[in-house]
Amino acid sequence: MYAVVGVWEMDPARGEAQQSALEGIVAGVSQLPGLVKGYWSDCEDPARSHTFIVFSDREAALAFADSVRGNIANQARSGVRNISLDIVAVKATT
Repeated sequence: MYAVVGVWEMDPARGEAQQSALEGIVAGVSQLPGLVKGYWSDCEDPARSHTFIVFSDREAALAFADSVRGNIANQARSGVRNISLDIVAVKATT
């Protein structure tokens, strides 16, 4: 398995709009080929968020990461900025 791990800077003043957009994002991601599980999180710092989206294979993870990187303009309009986006091999689960 492979995961796409993201760190995000969020505009706290746009939290309500971001939550609304997240519902659509989750619905879209849930339909992606190879998806195993997705996690979207809030930090104690309201200006930061993390995502951990797991795929069954590297190709699916790469395709998803490319899609996220290609969506920078929409992210910016929602008050979201990607700090990092890494593709990692999942070594163990419980």
